[in-house]
Amino acid sequence: MFYGCRFQIKLVLLFFVVVLLQLVFAVGALAQMALATGWEVDENQAGRRAAIFSAFKSGNVDADRAGLDTFFDKYYFARWTRPENTGQVYQFVKEFLAQDLRDAAGNAREYLLAKSFDSLKKITADGNATPPSRYNAILAIGQLSQREPAGRGNPPTPYAQALPYLLGEYQKKENPKFIRLGALIGIVRFAEMGITDEALKNTTIPNLFIEIIQSGKPKEDGNKEDQEMTDWFRSHALEGLGALKSVGTNGQVVKVLSEVIENNQETIEIRTHAAKIFGDLNFADSGTTLNYQQYQQIGTLLITLMKATTDSQLQMVTQLRDKARVTKGGVSADITNLSPISSTIVEPEFAMLTMEQQLEVTGAVQSVKSNIRNVVSGMRGERLTGTPNAGILPMLANADDPVAAKMNSAVKLITPLFKILDEGPPEDPTKQRLASGMDSMSEMSSAPGGRTTTRPRDDKPQLKVNFSAIRDALQKMSDELSAIIAGNSV
Repeated sequence: MFYGCRFQIKLVLLFFVVVLLQLVFAVGALAQMALATGWEVDENQAGRRAAIFSAFKSGNVDADRAGLDTFFDKYYFARWTRPENTGQVYQFVKEFLAQDLRDAAGNAREYLLAKSFDSLKKITADGNATPPSRYNAILAIGQLSQREPAGRGNPPTPYAQALPYLLGEYQKKENPKFIRLGALIGIVRFAEMGITDEALKNTTIPNLFIEIIQSGKPKEDGNKEDQEMTDWFRSHALEGLGALKSVGTNGQVVKVLSEVIENNQETIEIRTHAAKIFGDLNFADSGTTLNYQQYQQIGTLLITLMKATTDSQLQMVTQLRDKARVTKGGVSADITNLSPISSTIVEPEFAMLTMEQQLEVTGAVQSVKSNIRNVVSGMRGERLTGTPNAGILPMLANADDPVAAKMNSAVKLITPLFKILDEGPPEDPTKQRLASGMDSMSEMSSAPGGRTTTRPRDDKPQLKVNFSAIRDALQKMSDELSAIIAGNSV
């Protein structure tokens, strides 16, 4: 199902970062890991598993509730807490959410929801449980569903009892950061799925997200690693604001997003993430909160951010290119120190780069696409062409509006940029013929006895750009954006 797949994928990704979290957030997490003993596990209960969950599928709950409690307390959830099971926690959680809970029906589901909620809270709070099990436990609480998705367009119904708990755990300053992050991720899921309590939906939770974003603003003398951790939280809070879709009381959400975008001390990733949220807000329902001039101001802000993003990515790629080294005849040389007239040493194409350089090029392409696409989403939703379906452009109804015209011109630059990133720059016919001949020769090799064999071709898709190609494409886009901002047609 659409929603089930979407959120299961998100969940899978979250569980994989747990080891990273314990290393990043605090040395204390490693100390907790060393001291963790976990709960006692009764392996004799393992044999009951198949019968219990087979009955749960039919909605049947064993009359012996004490026996069921023993199974879950002494075996099923106790396994999560053991240090020797750290590498298996992800699989345990996946089985619970994507199989055992999903398949439980009727009264059996009600029992399992209540039992799991109680057990997972105990794991989250238990210092004797491993940090990975505690983090996964609070993540799982945020993923509990009263009802599974009923098909496309029908999201799951979150387990309502979990939201007050998650809010409480996030607000406990004494909690480890990985517990608070897990709680925040669960709160964002509630924002995505729907919150029925109007006070929570319209006041408490948006105020929480806004406080996280504003309190985490970078400081001039701040620690970069600490800021990266803070921005991790802020990214989730931004997603939460987008999920709620409200522009906020007196346009408060719009003001917060604009402040992030305008702050040059913020990373370009956070700034473009804030821009993306403009494409999630429901401006049509904002009434008179924003006027036409304010939409123009936001549009101008996004155009300026598009230029700043392009220049930031250009600088990043140029720095990577400056680091890149090529080898010619066993001698390494910086490709940026080559003579302008040199024709013997040039930056190799992607397929000839080292593995490390290929990874850097791939990362650069992903960064360029992600950040620029975020800005486009703020302008016109997810569409690069056709009629905008969200964002600021639909609010500028006047076809002759100069800000709308500039935004449309800026968006048109994206398609050729992405085409180069995907397909590589256009090559002249002479170079294409030469490359074709070399490819044919490279497929042939001599075999013993003078026979000629054909090597199997590597059909794995590869990028067709190197640092130079990306840099040139970004420079061209930067120049064109400068012309658009100045009011000149491109």
